[in-house]
Amino acid sequence: MSTNNNPLLNSNLAKIIDLVSKANPLQKKKILSYVSNQDEKYFLFAENLSKTIIEDFLTTEKEQIDAAAAYNKMCMDFLKEQIRFKKTGVYRIDDAAIANEEVYSDPLVMRYYMVGLLISYMFWPNHYQLFQFFKTHLPVNEPKSYLEVGVGHGLFSSTMLKTYPNIQATCVDISETSIKTAKEVLQSFYVNTKNIDYVLGDFFTVDINKKFDFIIMGEVLEHVNDAYGFMRRAKEFLKEDGRIYMSTAANSPALDHVYHFHNEKEITDLLDQTGFLVEDDLVLPADDIPKELWEQELVTLNYCCILKHK
Repeated sequence: MSTNNNPLLNSNLAKIIDLVSKANPLQKKKILSYVSNQDEKYFLFAENLSKTIIEDFLTTEKEQIDAAAAYNKMCMDFLKEQIRFKKTGVYRIDDAAIANEEVYSDPLVMRYYMVGLLISYMFWPNHYQLFQFFKTHLPVNEPKSYLEVGVGHGLFSSTMLKTYPNIQATCVDISETSIKTAKEVLQSFYVNTKNIDYVLGDFFTVDINKKFDFIIMGEVLEHVNDAYGFMRRAKEFLKEDGRIYMSTAANSPALDHVYHFHNEKEITDLLDQTGFLVEDDLVLPADDIPKELWEQELVTLNYCCILKHK
């Protein structure tokens, strides 16, 4: 990893890898194995995100060390939940109110979670592919408005605002810390933040009196009690010719996952029952196991799609 042709040499990405590896040496081999097999598109994305994180978002040494610790803690938390899930077959919690109390309402927990998730898009293969699917399915005709439900770390909104500088944005999140973090991230990307309306509250009850050309719902459906009601609610906000980017997960335990999809079909059936057509989708297993064994082996699946009205 020391030749002049090495894209990691003296890069911001290398600095983040080094910080993560120092905090947890077990991460180094795994990350380098993944990164070394990536193409130029990956390195461009990862270096741009690393540069934003280091030079504009978390600029002090302490903040950067804390970010590496946050990523490592998040990985460990996911691993613990996965081990428990493999033994029990059920998620640790099954009520969004508990997730709200334990995670979304706790500034310290939510901050580390959002920073860790932002970094995961560089080092988790499935997260990177979800984001690439999103980027390749952005609206062809410039949309005038979009809604993001669960703005979280702000990565998806930063892409929308860079691609469509004059777009009107509405970002909803139940967590005040999440909105605060998203604001910091979006400022770090130097996008136009004047046209963003941040709405703090539960998506089921927030007062939004408009429809949108595009809606982003990245990794939110597994966080709610009523996935059916959530999708019906989203449908109310989508213009007749609009599109939704949605991602969720099956057999994917986490600190705040409460709605347990057992397989891909449960997800697509729900989308059909709530009045959507799937234009394109992508299913990403977390393990290299034959598809016929996914459900039996409780393999985590990441699922994303582009939706339109039936």
